[in-house]
Amino acid sequence: MKKKAKNKEEGGGKWLTTFNDMVTLLLTFFVLVLSMADTDSGKVKEMCRSVQDAFGMLQWGELSGVRAFTPFISPRGNQILTYEKKKEALADHLNEITGIDATVTENGVSIIMGEKVLFETAKADFGKKDQTVLEKLSPILKNADCQIRVEGHTDNVPISNEYFASNWELSTARAVALIKYFIHDGGISPERLSAAGYADARPRFANISDSNRAFNRRVEIILTLKE
Repeated sequence: MKKKAKNKEEGGGKWLTTFNDMVTLLLTFFVLVLSMADTDSGKVKEMCRSVQDAFGMLQWGELSGVRAFTPFISPRGNQILTYEKKKEALADHLNEITGIDATVTENGVSIIMGEKVLFETAKADFGKKDQTVLEKLSPILKNADCQIRVEGHTDNVPISNEYFASNWELSTARAVALIKYFIHDGGISPERLSAAGYADARPRFANISDSNRAFNRRVEIILTLKE
């Protein structure tokens, strides 16, 4: 009797193992079919709303859209890459113009032009200076999708003449003169332009030698590109 009961128990155990395997296979099959089927987002959303309502979660806000899959790579990465390439391409194009030093910044491109490229000493007009640089620069700035800020800078040698009482007036007047050129001769929209004068407050190099002072007497054009 004991031997017969033992054999019966062993048979039932084997049957249960086979049944479990079959259920697992069926579950796997239905999951596969569901993953390949088109999801009715409306019904899924309604189901989610019902579940949230049952758990009292709707009071925290409306149900957001249901997304089955989320991209592993954000499109933002490609946008940043394109933005950096755009800045580099613009800087390279500007550096083709003799007398211009263009470098890439966090928000765009910075252009530096020495005093001798544009102005006579202690003056804010172009005088007899060759305007080839500005003639080549203006079309590039006009077509660039950016805001343009012109900054005037001087060295630390005090100035006082019939035109300007200090380096502050001189640096500001030079920035404004360049703004006027961009508007009237370059055809650049005024709303894209702004001017600032910093005198000797923001030197590139310490004002300890004539060569350093020459570098500090400059005009900078800050281009802020749109992403």
